[in-house]
Amino acid sequence: MKTNLSREHRRILEATAAQARSAAETGAARALQALAVGASTAPAHLTDGQKKLRVRLRAHGRALGDDLRQDDTQSIDHLVAEIAYEHWHRMLFARFLAESDLLMHPDGYPVSLSDCKADAEDGPGRFDPPARSEWEVAGHYASRMLPNVFRPDSPALALQLPLETEQALEALLARLPTTVFQANDSLGWSYQFWQAPKKQEVQRQMKQAGTKVGADELPAVTQLFTEQYMVAFLLENALGGWWQGRHPEQPLPVDMPYFRKVDDGSPAAGTFPAWPASLADFRLLDPCLGSGHFLVSALHYLVPIRCATEHLSVAAAVDRVLAENLHGLELDARCVEIAAFALALAAWRYPDEQGQPLGHRPLPRLNIACVGVAPRSKKADWLTLADGDRLLEAGMAALYTLFQKAPELGSLIDPMATIRGDLLDAQWEELASRLEQALAGHDDDADSEARVAALGMVYASRILTRRYHLVITNPPYLGAGQHGPMLKDFCEEHYKAAKGDIANVFLERSLKLCAPGGSVSFVMPQNWLFLKSYQKQRQHLLNHATWNLLARLGEHGFESTDAAGAFTILLTLTHTKPGDGQMLRGIDASAPKSSDEKATSLANDMVVAVSQQQQLTNPDARVLLEDLGSGPLLSQIADFGKGSSTGDRPRFLRGFWEMAFLTANNAPWLDSPIEKQVWSGREHVTTVPLNTSQLREQLGCWLRGHNLWGRPGVAVNKMRGLEPFLYAGETFDDNVGIIAPKDAIYLPAIWVFVRSGEYLESVRKIDHKLNVTAATLTKVPFDLAHWQQVATERYPNGLPKPYSDDPTQWIFHGHPKPANDPLQVAVARLLGYCWPAESDAEMELSDESHAWIARCQDLAGLVDDDGIVCLPAVRGEAAAVDRLRALLARAFGTDWSAARESQLLRDAGCDCLPLAQWLRDKFFEQHVTRFQKRPFIWHVWDGHKEGFSALVNYHLLTREKLNTLINLYLGDWITQQRRAVDAGNADATLKLAKAEALKARLEAILEGEPPHDIFVRWKPLHQQPFGWNPDINDGVRMNIRPFVETGVLRINRAKVGIKWGVDRGKDVASAPWFKLGPSYGEPEGTRINDHHSTLAEKKAAREKAKAGT
Repeated sequence: MKTNLSREHRRILEATAAQARSAAETGAARALQALAVGASTAPAHLTDGQKKLRVRLRAHGRALGDDLRQDDTQSIDHLVAEIAYEHWHRMLFARFLAESDLLMHPDGYPVSLSDCKADAEDGPGRFDPPARSEWEVAGHYASRMLPNVFRPDSPALALQLPLETEQALEALLARLPTTVFQANDSLGWSYQFWQAPKKQEVQRQMKQAGTKVGADELPAVTQLFTEQYMVAFLLENALGGWWQGRHPEQPLPVDMPYFRKVDDGSPAAGTFPAWPASLADFRLLDPCLGSGHFLVSALHYLVPIRCATEHLSVAAAVDRVLAENLHGLELDARCVEIAAFALALAAWRYPDEQGQPLGHRPLPRLNIACVGVAPRSKKADWLTLADGDRLLEAGMAALYTLFQKAPELGSLIDPMATIRGDLLDAQWEELASRLEQALAGHDDDADSEARVAALGMVYASRILTRRYHLVITNPPYLGAGQHGPMLKDFCEEHYKAAKGDIANVFLERSLKLCAPGGSVSFVMPQNWLFLKSYQKQRQHLLNHATWNLLARLGEHGFESTDAAGAFTILLTLTHTKPGDGQMLRGIDASAPKSSDEKATSLANDMVVAVSQQQQLTNPDARVLLEDLGSGPLLSQIADFGKGSSTGDRPRFLRGFWEMAFLTANNAPWLDSPIEKQVWSGREHVTTVPLNTSQLREQLGCWLRGHNLWGRPGVAVNKMRGLEPFLYAGETFDDNVGIIAPKDAIYLPAIWVFVRSGEYLESVRKIDHKLNVTAATLTKVPFDLAHWQQVATERYPNGLPKPYSDDPTQWIFHGHPKPANDPLQVAVARLLGYCWPAESDAEMELSDESHAWIARCQDLAGLVDDDGIVCLPAVRGEAAAVDRLRALLARAFGTDWSAARESQLLRDAGCDCLPLAQWLRDKFFEQHVTRFQKRPFIWHVWDGHKEGFSALVNYHLLTREKLNTLINLYLGDWITQQRRAVDAGNADATLKLAKAEALKARLEAILEGEPPHDIFVRWKPLHQQPFGWNPDINDGVRMNIRPFVETGVLRINRAKVGIKWGVDRGKDVASAPWFKLGPSYGEPEGTRINDHHSTLAEKKAAREKAKAGT
C-alpha cells in the first residue's frame, strides 16, 4: 500500500515547485517575446510556422483571459502562467508514469527514460520541433497517453521553451527523490505548492490593500489540499454505513479504520436507506474537485465493494467505477488536468487479483469537467459554432448565458435554476457529437479555442444537471468580506442565509445536487455552527435536513501552514427531513494539537449523540455536541458590547507615550489585555476626537458599543483563552468584548464568574471560533446567587480600583520604585517624561496610585531641563549614568544601595554589566521593545563606544532642539576632541572623525532632503514636514524614519524593527496619495509609507496651495 509524503519530502517538493514555477514562467515569457505574441503585428523574420503558432497562442491567451487592446497589442500574463504550468507538469507527469513503469511509446509498448533518451538521440525528425532531451520525449509520450490532460493541439505545448529553461527544469525534476512519485498524495501537494507564490501574493494584497477575490485570484487563494484522514473518515462512514445497511451479516470488503459505530453496533452516520441497493446505480460527485483526492480515494473503496457484490474482475470493477460512479467538477482547469491524471494513474496502478498493477490500458471516459471557463467571444461569433443548426444554436445560446460567470461561480452554476427550455430539452449527445465533428480538422483555426471551450461547457452542464447520492468535497473557504462584486451579488441573491462564506454556499448548492435521500459530506469551517450570522441557515437545515455525523476538528486539522488558524469540521447531512427523535452523532477531536492526533481521535474517541431537534432550542440555534446546561443566561442581567475599529489604525491610534501629554483630542482606546493583569489594555489613544469627521468618514471605521461607554464592566479578550480584565467605560477595540451589568451591583459576581474556568468552558461550548463573537459572551447560563456569594468571599471590600506598575499603561503612577521596569521609568523621568495619570485629576485611580504619584514630586529637581542628556560629560553637565543613579537613589530612598543597583540590572537581563554600560549598550534596545517599537527616548550616537552619545526626549526634539543638539552638545564634544588631537591624543582622532560624521548626518536630517525626510501618507504634499519639523501627532513611526535611515541611533534598523512598507486597508480615491501605488508596483489606493519627496517638490506644492490653484 502506498503511503503519503513525509514532511521532509513535502519540503523538498515545495521548494522544487517554487523554483520550477519561477524558471518556467521566465522561460515562457522569453519564448513569447521572441514570437512577439503580445505585439500588434508579427515580426517579418518569423517563419510561416512561427506566424501560425503566434496566431494560435494569441487566441489561446484570449481564451484564458488575456486582454486584446484597442491597438491590437495583447497582454500575456495568463498565457505565460499556462505555458509554464503545462511544460513543467508534462515533465512531472511523465516521471510519475516512468517511475510506475507506465510510460508508453505511441506504438503501444512500455519505455523507460533511457529509451526516451535513445529516441531523442536517434530520431531528430520524429518530433516537431525536434526533442532535445529524454524529458522532452517522455513528455511527448505522456501527452499522447493523456489526451484528456494535455490537449493534442495545445499551442502552449507547441511552443518550445528556451534550452536553458528546459535544462533548468530537467535538473529540478531529476533531483526529486523516487519516493515522491510513489506517494499517494504527491500530485495534490505538487499543485498546492505550484500555486503557493500566487496565493501568497493574493493574500498580501487582500491584507494590505483590501483586494477582493475575483476570477483570477479565486483558484489560488482557495487552494488547500485535503488531509487523507479527512477524506477517509467521510467516505468510510458513508460507504461503510451503506454496506452495513445492505449486508449486515457480511464483513466489509475493504479496511475502514474510521468507520464508527454506536453502542448497539449500528453505523454512527446511519445506513442511507434512500441510496441504491446496487452500486451500479450509485453516483458520487465532488463539485470542488481540486486534484481529485476524494475521487481517487473513493475508487479504492468502491472497486472492492463492487467486486464483492457484483462478482466483477478487478479490471472490470475499476472501469465501471470510473464510468458509472465517480463524477467531478472544478473551476480551475489545471486542477481538472491533475485530477484526470490522478484517476488514470490510480486505475493503472490498481492491484489485480494477484496483487500486481493492472498496468496501462484504455480507460472509460472520465466524468470530470472544468466548470470555470466562460465564453470569450461575442455572442454572434459564438453562435456560428452551431453551423446554422437551429437546435444547436439554441443550445449554444443557452450555454453562452449560463457560463458567463463561470470563472467565479464554478459548480455554483445551476442550469436547472438558470435556464429553462431549449438547453435542457436539447439532445446532449447530438450537441456534443456535432461540436466534436466541428473541431475536427481545425487545429490551426483561431475558432478552435471557442470550440474546445464549448465542448467542455456541454460536458460540464451534463454533470451539473444530474443528481447524486453522495456529494462529497472540501469546498473553498472564503468569507463574504473577501468576495469580489460578482460573487458577492450572486450569493446575496441566491444564498442569502449562507452568504457569509462560500463554503456554506456550496453546502446549500450540494444539497440541491442530491437525489432524494442523497447525502453531502463536507470538510468545512466550523464557525457557522455557532455564529449569529448563520442562524437562519442552521435553523433551515435543522428543520429540513437529517444531520448524520459531525466531527469537530478545531484548529491544526491540516498539516499545511496555509491552513494556519483554520478551525474545521467534518459533516454529513442527508437531503431529507429529519425523523422524530433523530439523533446527531458526533466526535469532538478539537483538543489534539496535530493532524495525526486528530486522526487517531476520530478513529477511537467516543461517539456522542445529541437530539437534532434540541439544537433549535440552543441560543441562536447553535449546534453543540454537549449539553449547555439550564438556568437563566448572563444576558438577563448584563449587556454585551461589540468593539470599534478606526479603519486605519496607524493613522488614528497611538501609544499614549508617543504624545508629550494628552488632550481632549486623545480619546482613551481600550485594547487587548496583558495576561493576569486586572487593569490593563490601556495603551492606546486616538489622534483625533471620536466625533471628528475624518475619523467617522474613514472607510472601515466602525464606532460601536456606545451604550456601554461610561459604564463599569468586565472586558474580555475575544481570542482563545478569553482573558478578562476590568472595564471603566472607555471606547474599546474590536479585539475585546464588554460585559456591562445592567445594575452595577452585579459587577463583582460577573467578574468572579468570568475569571473562573467555568465561564471559559461554557463559552467554548457554544463558540469555537478563535476569536469569539461579542454576542456569545452573555449567552451562557449564570447562577447569580452562587457567584454573588463567591464575590463576597473574595472581595469583601469591593473590586480593586485602577492600579498598574506597568509603564505601558496610562493608569501607571509614574514612580520607578514599584514599577515592573524601574530603569526604563527612571530614564524617562530623567528626560522629562510624565505619565497621564500624574496630571489627569479626573482619572479614577486607587489610593495606592495616588500615593505613588505624590512621591513623584520628589524627583522633579533631578529632571533635565531641555530633554537632552549626554552619556559623556558635556557642556558642564554630569555624565548620564551619574544623573540616572542620583534619580534612582532618590526614588528608592533608604532602599537604595549598590546591591539594589545590581538587582535592577539583573532584572533587566544584564547581570554582568555596570549601569553605565547598560545605559550605553542596552537601554535603547530594551526601550524599543518595552514601548512596542514606538520609542520616545532616542539614543543618538556617533558609532564609537567611547564617542558622543546622547539620550533625547523625542517629544521635545523640535527643529530648535535638534540645532541645540548639533551645535551646542555635539559641538562641545567636537571642540573637546580637537583639543585632544592638538594635545597628541591618538584616540581622539578617530573620535573626532566619528563626531564630525554624526554632525553631517544630523544636519542632513535637519535639512530634510531624501532619504532624510519625513513622509506622512495621510497628508497632502503641501502639508508634509519641510525639513526637520515633525508633528508629534503623526507618531513615532513616521517621525523616526530619517534617524533610522541615516544610522544615527544606537541600534540598527533591524533591531528598531519599525517598517515603512504597506499598511493594511485601501484608501479612497480622495486620499492625497491614492495614485501612488502603481509607482511601487501596487494597485491604486495602496497605503504606501516608504515614499520620499524633495524639498523642491514640497516648496512648489506649498506655493501652489497658497495661491489656491
